[in-house]
Amino acid sequence: MKTLFITHHYLSTPGGGAFASRAYINAFAELSEYMTLLYPVKEGQDLFEGLKAGVDVCPVPYDKSRLLKLMHLLKGKVHRYFGVAPALISSGKYDTVVFDTSLVSYRLIALAKRKGLKTIVIHHNYQYEYFRDNVSGPLRFPTLFWCRRYEAEAVANADLNLTLTPDDARLLCEAYGHRGDNFRVLGTFESVTSVLPGIKAQDSSGLRRFIITGSLADPQTERSLIPWIGEFYPVLKSIFPEAELTIAGRNPSPELRLACEKVGIRLIPSPVSMDPVMEEADCYICPTSLGGGLKLRVMDGLKWGLPVLAHKKSARGYEQFLEHGCMLQYDDLDSFRKALEKLSRLKLSKKDICGLYDEIFSFRAGVSRLDEILRNSAIKL
Repeated sequence: MKTLFITHHYLSTPGGGAFASRAYINAFAELSEYMTLLYPVKEGQDLFEGLKAGVDVCPVPYDKSRLLKLMHLLKGKVHRYFGVAPALISSGKYDTVVFDTSLVSYRLIALAKRKGLKTIVIHHNYQYEYFRDNVSGPLRFPTLFWCRRYEAEAVANADLNLTLTPDDARLLCEAYGHRGDNFRVLGTFESVTSVLPGIKAQDSSGLRRFIITGSLADPQTERSLIPWIGEFYPVLKSIFPEAELTIAGRNPSPELRLACEKVGIRLIPSPVSMDPVMEEADCYICPTSLGGGLKLRVMDGLKWGLPVLAHKKSARGYEQFLEHGCMLQYDDLDSFRKALEKLSRLKLSKKDICGLYDEIFSFRAGVSRLDEILRNSAIKL
């Protein structure tokens, strides 16, 4: 396979999208004869440590004024690759092009098809759902307008659509009237072969230290978390009276700071490292009830061997952990209370959970899943 890989994400950022993209880049590189990577770059951000050796890289800046960027958006110029990708697609060097998000496939996927290349689109979520829950103000209408078009084009024209969760595949097929025969669930995984963190012995006093993490400034996070503190946190305290809750993450708003202060929740704004708080925690909570895709922050909890309590929407893509009982889901106050009661009886150890994490989310496991998908699809290695 001779691969041209085009990604939407700034790869050195700490967000979930970049985490997944780094893994996909290295996995496709592992399975390709050679690969060229087109990636966005801006001042202060570049590639990432751990890129597989031998990948040709092509950074693409977008040094335009805000006004010009707005004009481009209004006209449907939704990505930066129109000036560089067509020549590479037409060069004859590649037999496969991978579009990392449907956004960067817009008006390029048709060209790739005409040139006889196999086309793969990686959907990090049902993107229309994500933008609907996260974009507001004057950009909302053009963002959603063009999202419908490029997402529909990708779903219909890709030789292979890869999703992070079964729910993403279902939602995309329902939204765009597709049968789903060219959809496969890849999930996500680590981008390099890594060693799991050292796990401390479990506290004999049981579950007491709960933790929530994430990019706290994201609309889907804040709009889920503030109501959760008011409605669900009292239930947590009623089941676990000695519970100590820590919320840690980037750029919490004044409103979130106040909500935590009122009920005595420990808030750690923009920590340099999550490791110290994860190391001391007994249970991970993901209350995000908006947005789509796979909530990658949940992986942090599982990686540290923590049982996870998650809103039903945040449990998407973690079906194997639900089956093994180390993850519990809820969607209202009653199911939240029942999940907490189950949690109090949970017998799995941190070591058990870490082992399951490695089995599903290691780089080795991810490459194996991708290899199997490609060999059983229209894409031939």
